[in-house]
Amino acid sequence: MAADGHRTRPTQACLTCKTRKKKCNKGLPSCSYCILKDLECRYVSVTRRRAYATPNTDSSTHTTIHREILTAETLDDLAPPRTTLPEPVTTPKKTTLYRPLFECFDSVHLEVQNIIRSTGEFVDDLTARYFRNFHGHLPIISRTRFQRSLTATGAPPSADSSILLLTICLIVYLPNPELLSRAGDTIGRQSLYLAAKTLLAQVQGCLQPSIPLIQACLLLATYEYANGRPEVALVTIAGCARMAYAARIHDSRRHNMMNGDSRLEVEEATNTWWGIVISERAFICEVGDFEQPMATILPAGDTRLPIEREKLDRGDLLSLDSTPNIPVSCLAITSIGGFGRAAQASCLLDQVLKGLVIPDLTTRLPLLESLDRTIQSFLAVILSHNPDIAWPYCTALAVTVRALFTLHGAILNIPQQVISANFRSLEEWKKSSIAALDTATTMVNDMVKWHYSTLPSDGTNDTSPIHIYVVRASIKHMHTRPYNGDYPWSERAENELQLYLDRLQHQWVVSYD
Repeated sequence: MAADGHRTRPTQACLTCKTRKKKCNKGLPSCSYCILKDLECRYVSVTRRRAYATPNTDSSTHTTIHREILTAETLDDLAPPRTTLPEPVTTPKKTTLYRPLFECFDSVHLEVQNIIRSTGEFVDDLTARYFRNFHGHLPIISRTRFQRSLTATGAPPSADSSILLLTICLIVYLPNPELLSRAGDTIGRQSLYLAAKTLLAQVQGCLQPSIPLIQACLLLATYEYANGRPEVALVTIAGCARMAYAARIHDSRRHNMMNGDSRLEVEEATNTWWGIVISERAFICEVGDFEQPMATILPAGDTRLPIEREKLDRGDLLSLDSTPNIPVSCLAITSIGGFGRAAQASCLLDQVLKGLVIPDLTTRLPLLESLDRTIQSFLAVILSHNPDIAWPYCTALAVTVRALFTLHGAILNIPQQVISANFRSLEEWKKSSIAALDTATTMVNDMVKWHYSTLPSDGTNDTSPIHIYVVRASIKHMHTRPYNGDYPWSERAENELQLYLDRLQHQWVVSYD
């Protein structure tokens, strides 16, 4: 570059003025606004190059992605305060993020590859980690179809498949503190999250809803929920549900219409729909506003349960006979897998959420009592599995226990008043709820002790993020439980729960109240 005195005057406003919509005098080396606000002043030139041309498209219409280089200062203006993740303390203050602005989507896969490369990890390692761990809790993606979409010959991966790959990597990405502290090109989780959210929004606004795009939106919502922002996750999942309805993936009538690969696509769509249903109900428990309408309608009781991870990955769905036809309402059947149990648990939680908004206490409390008995019986069925094969039931167990905490926590929050429901006073109902939550907290303590000893030392874990909120609910019950001379747990119980959560911070950065 020439000396400062011979610089050519910029033709565009600096990046700071552009993002903050301020008038820029285009001064060098810094404009007057940046000097006044003591901000870094950058002028970014936008270049155009010929992009990758697919065989089915005229290459003359292709343009590449235009990027704006964003620093931590400009991110504060672009991201709403409630949707900004706290950057890890080891991340440099000015983390660079590529914010793509598309004119066409033929080069989305190249941008995704660039973003993933900036994490310092390999795509194969990240996807293997996803299908080894998180995929077991939310089996919505057919591994066979996903790999086929990325390795198809003759054309680059589609835009929606590329976005799905990016959100998969976001779920399992574990930043290396050493790389973050010394490598300016390595991005942190905040930057990766914002890049994924921006890319998803741009592609979503221009493409028809597709299964990969819906799955990417669901994974993004799950990430927000796992990072302690259920309100943001609930907004994201509502948009995901609208896309799902537009794509009609909730329509179970399609099961009898397709075979082979098409049938595998249908089953993948069905599991994705169940993933949205389960996730939305889990998210709303943390938001606490049970009167707001949900974006998804619960499938009917005679709807067939979703298929399990093993069948989805193998893709052996050539006929209807290969898939067991077990309806959602059959709670007592013992041959149901983990994801099917999670679907059933979400149906029970849905009944709890609907029961909590009944205004008449003399009607509400007996209904909740009946639901409590059903949930506890269902919980006993889940716990009857051998501990060696209990891992696939982690999400079902977490949703079921969360339903108990939601149900009895709502009873304890009822303002004191004189009532007689089933010939019992409100004080008696609350004593029963305290006893139920004592039992649930003891059970969570036992699960945490077992799981803590099995967590790998590299920071990865196979824990459903819903389970994190169950542990938090247990800690809250310990804090708020009235003390009447009896305390069901040892003095170390709360510390053990907190230590467990601290161990999970590397994977799920859940914030604490």
